[in-house]
Amino acid sequence: MLNFCVVTSHEEISASEITFLKDHLKAERVDVLGCCGVQFQVHPENISEELKLERSKKIDINFITESERSVHLLASDMDGTILEEECIDEIADLVGKGSEVRSITAQAMKKGLNFEEALQRRLALLRGTELKVLEHCLSKKINVRPGAVTLFRTFKKHFGKTAILSGGFTYFSDHIQKELEADFSVANVLEYKEGRLTGKATGTIVNAEKKLELMKQLIARQGKDSSKVVAVGDGNNDIKMISESGVGISFKGSDNLNLSAKHVLKNSDISAILYLLGLREEQFVY
Repeated sequence: MLNFCVVTSHEEISASEITFLKDHLKAERVDVLGCCGVQFQVHPENISEELKLERSKKIDINFITESERSVHLLASDMDGTILEEECIDEIADLVGKGSEVRSITAQAMKKGLNFEEALQRRLALLRGTELKVLEHCLSKKINVRPGAVTLFRTFKKHFGKTAILSGGFTYFSDHIQKELEADFSVANVLEYKEGRLTGKATGTIVNAEKKLELMKQLIARQGKDSSKVVAVGDGNNDIKMISESGVGISFKGSDNLNLSAKHVLKNSDISAILYLLGLREEQFVY
């Protein structure tokens, strides 16, 4: 079985840096996958999870085997992962509740506050918000991360289905699904009456357990198991699905998620997942 060390960055990786890494890793072979991604074939005994390098710039170092790259589903969180922002925080800013809502969001993302409780508390603060505020938020405040469209389109071409599994809201995820051309999208449904939010969500809440359940259901439809899933997210609500996926990735994630995920991307854009899966830049779909 081949073992790879994949080095990625948000900047071009120079020839001198590649040479340094090759020597440090005692790599048998080097493949430059793209300007921001390099693959080193290494022996297992040379792989260290604690690899630390004094670098002139930030890079991400992840290890993967050839067999782990046989994947058929991409399951991704939305807010803070595909999107640069947390939608609920941006809505709150527009109605003067930003600091209160962001404080609760931070507790849910970083400090382990129960997701459902955090969601209920934040939505209660937004009770009475007009839907036109959400329209403004979507059009002016929400940004898809660089590389996200490329990730989804390229994964569909070379590997399989793509899904957005979000603890956010369908008001936003339905739009993002179309932009990314994702096959599936599931999120929470905001309740509103007479054009204003009621401060509640309807139906089953998409929490950590629900994300894991949905991920397993989607891959089972293809006759596969969880080892065939790439799961990516940034918060504690993503730990379960990432921990039980074959290729679990923390993307700019919380400390708890970084500890749970096999792969961590802090310094690359989200399309670096494609390098991790062994694709070359000329195979990317933009």
